[in-house]
Amino acid sequence: MPLLKRKRVLAAKVEGTPGTAESLTNAEGAFNVYDLMIQPSIEVESREQQGSFAALPGVPGARTGKATFKVDLGWDGTSTIPSWASVFLPACGYVNAAGTLTPRSEAPGSNVKTLTLAAYVDGVKKAIAGAVGNVKFTFPTGKMAYAEFEFTGKWVAPTDVALITPTYPTASPLRFAAGSCLLNSVAQKVSQVQFDAGNQVKLLEDPADATGYSYALITNREPKWTLDPESVLVAGQDRFGAWLAATEWAFAVTLDGPTTATLAFESDKCQIVNLQEGDRERVVVDQLELRVLRNTSADTDVQIIFTEAS
Repeated sequence: MPLLKRKRVLAAKVEGTPGTAESLTNAEGAFNVYDLMIQPSIEVESREQQGSFAALPGVPGARTGKATFKVDLGWDGTSTIPSWASVFLPACGYVNAAGTLTPRSEAPGSNVKTLTLAAYVDGVKKAIAGAVGNVKFTFPTGKMAYAEFEFTGKWVAPTDVALITPTYPTASPLRFAAGSCLLNSVAQKVSQVQFDAGNQVKLLEDPADATGYSYALITNREPKWTLDPESVLVAGQDRFGAWLAATEWAFAVTLDGPTTATLAFESDKCQIVNLQEGDRERVVVDQLELRVLRNTSADTDVQIIFTEAS
């Protein structure tokens, strides 16, 4: 009997010990995700047969996997941050403190976490463990904002498991409207903004594990912003001058949440590293790339701030 692609559910849980897979239940599936895939990467080492061009059976090598999916930025505006932020972001290096998440430069442990993730695909469970990853946030003007996650971990052999039946979040996704986009405190008229956390991920080799790895960790990050504001006069904002002078500017995107709640993404110090002319249906725009720089204190270069409704 064929398996239906639409009949799939994601479950994810923070691991108590990095690399030790967690048991997953309905409670760990409380997400609204899209385009979910968990794919293996297992290189089969070839072996030559003597005396001819034939080959001996190859040997499957180290076993890794990737989980990719999208999540809309749903939030009810209360002091409790949504599950997509509390579960996925610590495994992308972002740690919560009273509703503000900032990146950490450290291995998984008390702050940064690893995940066990599973895709239940119409009766088959595909999973990875010891996973960390990267996130890209996209803010299309007037439309639903969303995050794209890519997690790397140890591949877990598939098993036959029925679809889980979670209680899904009901909070509406936040739109990039009635909010703000500020570069050096100047409002920008953009069609889209994107933030890439720029995490670099490595799996730690371990001959004691059947997969050849113990768990993954983030070894570096190079966060950046990309946006396409309408071009303006130099007197309005001298973006070329700031580029050539390596001027440090603040950048922030704020989403309007329920009632008076807001969700903000802020970088206090950014540098323009590329500026090219673009065309938005015959309106001249500047294609900007901003490199995020070190703030006055370490690991505060990016802040994701949930401000609950008053």
